[in-house]
Amino acid sequence: MSKASIAQMTLGAFRADIESRAMPGCGAVAANAAANGLALILKGLRLTKSKGEDKRRARLIEQGERLEERLGGYADEDIAAFKAYLAAKKNADQDASDDEALERAVERINQVPLATARGCIDALRHAEQAIDQIKPALHSDARAGAQLIHAGLSMVLINVDANLDGLDDETERRELADERASLQAEADRMRARLAPAPS
Repeated sequence: MSKASIAQMTLGAFRADIESRAMPGCGAVAANAAANGLALILKGLRLTKSKGEDKRRARLIEQGERLEERLGGYADEDIAAFKAYLAAKKNADQDASDDEALERAVERINQVPLATARGCIDALRHAEQAIDQIKPALHSDARAGAQLIHAGLSMVLINVDANLDGLDDETERRELADERASLQAEADRMRARLAPAPS
């Protein structure tokens, strides 16, 4: 895959890389999915018209744009972290004295998925704040966007589960597992609040 950001790729090229290369993997795909979900919420905010300037809606759009960029950055960071891990592992296999670089690489691949999940939580919180500022005709887009953000979070936490199995430190494994469970539970609660009311 080229050094260019995922955001600069066509959708077809991104899909082709997913199908044929080791990276992007599920972490990058999850972050990209969450960013797309946020785009649906931003769509609702942008297309909702009001008389005069609505400062709150403008502020939500600005916040959403920053979050969208942050989630896109996690997609790129996930790819970079995994590549760094593979390089550090190869070097450690060849030189046993190079374990420190491998430890740093392992720490990075453990932290990027959690950072992505935290970004998804912030995006869901943004969706909760935005929904009342979006006209009813666009609520389906916004609620679908929230579902996609939740899906991105659940996807990236699968990465956390996989990484937990490779940790030797029991305390670190328990702390990561606790944070993972807390993030999923919080996201589930927000998704439930954002779900459409039954007719």
